[in-house]
Amino acid sequence: MSLNEVENKTTPYIDRRVAEGIFRELFGERSTYRVFNVYGKNGSGKSTFIDNIINRYLKESKDIIYMKIDFRDRLLHKPQNAVMHIAKELEKKYDFNFMALWKAYAILWHKRYEHSPLMHAADLPYFHEIKKVIQPPKNRNILDIAKEILENKLTKELEKIKKEDAKRIEDKLYQFFVADLHRILKENSFKDCVFILENIDTLSEYNSSTPCSKDAWVRDLITYISKDALFLITSKEPLNWQKCNQSWSSVVKSYEMKPFIKKDSIRYLRLSGIKEKTLQEAIALSSKGEPFWLSLASIAYKKGQKKLPINTKDILLHFLDNCDTNLIKLLEVLAHSRFFTINLIEVASKNFNISIDKELIDKLLSMPFVQELDNERFIINSALQDKLKELQTKEDRVEYLTFMFSYYENILQSIDNQIVKVAPKLVDEAIEEGWYHLNLINSEPLVHFEWLDYYIDRFFMYAAWEPFLERYNKIVPKLKKAKDKTSKEKLVSLYNNLAGLYESLGDTNISKKYYNMVIKLNRPMALSA
Repeated sequence: MSLNEVENKTTPYIDRRVAEGIFRELFGERSTYRVFNVYGKNGSGKSTFIDNIINRYLKESKDIIYMKIDFRDRLLHKPQNAVMHIAKELEKKYDFNFMALWKAYAILWHKRYEHSPLMHAADLPYFHEIKKVIQPPKNRNILDIAKEILENKLTKELEKIKKEDAKRIEDKLYQFFVADLHRILKENSFKDCVFILENIDTLSEYNSSTPCSKDAWVRDLITYISKDALFLITSKEPLNWQKCNQSWSSVVKSYEMKPFIKKDSIRYLRLSGIKEKTLQEAIALSSKGEPFWLSLASIAYKKGQKKLPINTKDILLHFLDNCDTNLIKLLEVLAHSRFFTINLIEVASKNFNISIDKELIDKLLSMPFVQELDNERFIINSALQDKLKELQTKEDRVEYLTFMFSYYENILQSIDNQIVKVAPKLVDEAIEEGWYHLNLINSEPLVHFEWLDYYIDRFFMYAAWEPFLERYNKIVPKLKKAKDKTSKEKLVSLYNNLAGLYESLGDTNISKKYYNMVIKLNRPMALSA
C-alpha cells in the first residue's frame, strides 16, 4: 500500500448505544446539573464518539449553542486563558458579546499595568482589543445595551472588583463569563447549551498540589452555570469528583469506553474494507478490540497481508512496512511533539533530510490518527506516538527531543517587541513547549533556572511575564533541596525575580513575601562572606 492509496480519514462508526443513551437523557433534562464523563485509555474511541455526538445532535441545530475545548492545548490549562478562549470563540461563532467579562478583563489589565515603570499602556498586548471592550452585536442599539448594563447588578460588582488585587480579579473572571452567558441564553431563547471538555486529566500537569486542585475551576464553572448547560467531559480515568465533594456523586454520570466485543470488531473491519475472514479474526484478536488499532489495521491491511498479526506491534510494523519512507521518518520525529504545525514539518524535513511535498503533507493530515487541534495545529494519536517511541533507540529519542527543543529555542530567539504585541500567544506557546522539552533532555534545576532567567530578561520589557511564574515556582523546591553554594545563590535570584514579576503584575502581597525571603536568605550569606 503506497501513500497515494490511503483513503480519507472517514472511518466506520460503531454505535456506543449506552453512552449515546446517557447523553440523550441528559440532553433532554433541564431540572438538574448535567455532567457526563466519558473515560477510557488512549485509542478507546472517545474523540470519535464526541465527533458523532456533535454531528448528530449539535452541529445543525439552530437553537442549541455548543463549544468544544481540548485541554491538549496546554495554553488553556490556566483558567483565565480557558475562559477568555471560550468567550472569544462563542462570540465569533454566534455573534454574542460577553460585555461584563471583557469589562472585568479590562479592569484586570489596568490594575496590573497602570503603575508599571516599564511602558505605557499602548505597548501592551491586547491593548486595542481592551479599548473596544464593549461592542454592540449586530442589529442592536448601543444605547439599549448600555441601559441593560447600567441596570444590571453586575455594574456594582464591576465597581467592587476595582478595589481588589489583580489575583482576586483574575479568579473572578469566570463568574462574569457565567453572568454574560445567562444573559445571552435568556435573550436569545436557546433551548440548551453544551460544553465539551476533552482530555481534562491533562490539567494535572499544571496544578496538582492536591488531588482536587487541578480542575477545581471547572467544577466552579459548572456550579455557577448550574442547570443551563450540559458538560460532556472526556478523560483517561473517571473524574472521581465525589472525593472533593460528596455531592458530585449524584451529578456526574460516567461511561467507560471499553474495547469492542469481537462481533463489533469484525463488523468494523468489514465496513472498513477488510473482507478476508481469517484476517478479520486475526486483527480482532491482536487489536484486543481497541478502536485505534482496528482503525490502523484497516489501513495497513487494505491490500491483504503476508502474515497474520499477533499483537498491536505487528499491526504497526505492517503499517510502517507499507508506508513511504519519508512519512515514516516524519512520524518518528513527530512522535516527540505534543502538537505539530506545517512549519514544524518543514523545519524537521530540512534537519533530518526528509523529502516532503504538499501531497505527502495532505496525506499525513488525512490519516485517521491525525486530529486537528485548531486551524494551524495538529495532534497525532498518543497511542501511536507511544508505540513509535518504543521502536526507537535511546540515541534516536535524544536526537529527536533535542531537535524539538532547538525548534522552540529558534522561535523564541526570533520573537521581538512587535511580534509580542501582534501575537502574544506565540510567546506563551514557545516557552511552554521549549520548557517541556528542556525538562526531558536535562533534569538539572540550575540549567532550568538559567534558561528561564535568560528569557525573562529578553521578554520582561514586552510584558510577557506570566509564562514564567509557575515555572519559577517549580524550580524553588529543587533549589531548596540542593546544598551547594551556587544553588543557594540562584535561589536568592529566583526569589528576587518572582518578587519583581508579582510586583509588575500588581500582586503586591505576594511580591512582599518574596522580597522578605530575599532579605532573609541574603543575611546569612553576607555574614559568611
